[in-house]
Amino acid sequence: MRAPSRAILNWLASAALLAVAPGLALAGAGLTPSGPTVAENLLRIELHLDGPLAAPLDMAHVALFDSTGTPIRDAFLDLPLPDQSGRNVTLLLHPGRIKRGVGPNLALGPALRSGQSVTLRIDDPQLDRPLEQRWLVTAPLRQRIDPQQWAVQTVQRGSLQPLRVIVPAALDGAAAAQIAVQDPEGRRMSGTATLTAGEREWRFTPARIWRPGTYLLRIHPQLEDPQGNRLCSAFEQAERSAQLCKDEGQVAFVID
Repeated sequence: MRAPSRAILNWLASAALLAVAPGLALAGAGLTPSGPTVAENLLRIELHLDGPLAAPLDMAHVALFDSTGTPIRDAFLDLPLPDQSGRNVTLLLHPGRIKRGVGPNLALGPALRSGQSVTLRIDDPQLDRPLEQRWLVTAPLRQRIDPQQWAVQTVQRGSLQPLRVIVPAALDGAAAAQIAVQDPEGRRMSGTATLTAGEREWRFTPARIWRPGTYLLRIHPQLEDPQGNRLCSAFEQAERSAQLCKDEGQVAFVID
């Protein structure tokens, strides 16, 4: 029997690709949290895609493994949440296992255990390669986000030097767009904001040079960390109104 020609092999490969994602190439992706550690009460993992998937992410291809390689059962809600662009998909760990004193927490305990390591594996065929991320699990973080603990690095007047803001614990992967810089005249500055260093550093590169004066970081009340803690309240606390915590969402810094 003759071996299939190269043309036939190429056709078969193309057909297999279309069967996975009609009309789309396989999607590349990254993950947040991207740092080496996560808190025991981690609530959200975000999948960042270079293009939308043709079909919803298949949670049958998403698994967490403990340090022995054993799958952690019932770790996730079976509800991947894409954003409007389809390029960011949120995976929710079961909140009932995180909230203290509720049924799943009492029956199963938290999915993650402080002091242990866990490995996430996502091998949905729509991805261009399986994704795997290992984290060391640290103590739970149950405090609201406090911008007064953020460290704003100084920048030079007359420069386009990036403003660096170091935070004590990682922010949510979507937090870059929820922080803005207000100039001395009260206007929002144009520029590019990113998260780096495992989402522990917010970096803003201005479109125009820094001028002398007092600036403000303006933080949206809905800013969260991966544990679901917000500017106004921790995940397990009753949320205060945005108006009550408005002043807490401002950090002043001066350029001489």
